[in-house]
Amino acid sequence: MKYYCRVVSEQFHALEWPDWERGNVVFSPRASLKEAAGLLAIYDPTEELLQFKGPKLWHTMEPIWHSHYRRHRLGKKLARALSEDEWVHYANPVKQYRVPVVTGRSFSKTRQANYRERAVATVNYSGGHFWWMKRHTWLRNRMITCPLVDLYGNEQGWSQFSRFPCVWKKGLPANFCGGKAPGANLHDPLFLEFLSGYKVYVCLENSCEPYWFTEKLVNAARCGCIPVYHAHPTVRETFLKGAFWIDPKDFAFNPRRTIEYALAQDIHRIRSINDAWLDSGILDNTKQDRVNERVLNLMVDKINLSKGNFTNASSVQK
Repeated sequence: MKYYCRVVSEQFHALEWPDWERGNVVFSPRASLKEAAGLLAIYDPTEELLQFKGPKLWHTMEPIWHSHYRRHRLGKKLARALSEDEWVHYANPVKQYRVPVVTGRSFSKTRQANYRERAVATVNYSGGHFWWMKRHTWLRNRMITCPLVDLYGNEQGWSQFSRFPCVWKKGLPANFCGGKAPGANLHDPLFLEFLSGYKVYVCLENSCEPYWFTEKLVNAARCGCIPVYHAHPTVRETFLKGAFWIDPKDFAFNPRRTIEYALAQDIHRIRSINDAWLDSGILDNTKQDRVNERVLNLMVDKINLSKGNFTNASSVQK
């Protein structure tokens, strides 16, 4: 018997998606909530997650400090109301429902013949006027506004930047080089080619917390850059086994000392190490298709279990 699972996502324009099947479940953005056997909400908080009483999953991919969970009217309710087996995210305490953030569609490598003996950073938003009071932006902004770094990003997102204690002085950082880096997104070949023109990529996350690992260090390795990165212990012990990066912690979080050290390193040796890491398979579960597969399997399992069908969704071929 076929069951319908309603799919909702404003961020990813789910209404434009075609229906698709996985095992005995049809995933459809056009299935009505009343008739659906399950509900899969992707990214955005939605009232439907509170209304629907059957099997459901909210798949999110933002850090835990994000406004979706702290300030959004529905998001705050969902963060309190949903059980651990109804909220799929990177830091779920239940391993079965702990799904990593996507780090890439593939791990192919991009290399320019020549590179600049400089460091680069690509960040679109400064974190607001009082960024130094936010733990998740303090280290990142100190590092990427170092004069040794070429900073690219959204000009409007940096226009209110200021430094403590001169909080009344607003404006672009002195090392701001222009608008956004080339490419439509962080996976675009044009963006990766741009990065490969630099020796060092300051690729700090916008948060340092358990299991929070995104495409940033992966892109540095794919482009042959020396990564400047700071990892939570859970990330070092899982995703980063075998990788090489320069950690500001080893230099007392001093931006100039960290980046000068990174620029002095042998790029060919580091490329060799990180190429082997990319090829090792340790990141396979963070690929786009594998993450999608994991979430769909969980949803199929939940629907079948609710109907008394003990199907092992992980064995269903896509």
